[in-house]
Amino acid sequence: MSEHHYDESIRDDERAKYMHDKCKQYKNYHVLVETKDGKKFDAIIMGVKKDKVELLVPQMMEPESYDREDYRQPRFRRFGGLLLPLAGLAALSLVPYFAPYPYPYYY
Repeated sequence: MSEHHYDESIRDDERAKYMHDKCKQYKNYHVLVETKDGKKFDAIIMGVKKDKVELLVPQMMEPESYDREDYRQPRFRRFGGLLLPLAGLAALSLVPYFAPYPYPYYY
């Protein structure tokens, strides 16, 4: 997993250009984003503009009522858009995915 952190020695415009290039490279990928103020987002990069990045952030939804007597409840998720300035990004990393067992399972 590659992770790109904020470095104090790099000028703001150089860091913004570097984050722009990385966001462009990771477009449509599931990433973890950390801002300079410490906020972390688990999101999908949908677009990159000159000085902003557009993210698709999942939001958990609670079901209003669930009448089944089973202990498992369904999870509901919806996605909302978020626009962050590139100069405010401190770290960017891809979410690791592990390949499942080969399908079909051989006996």
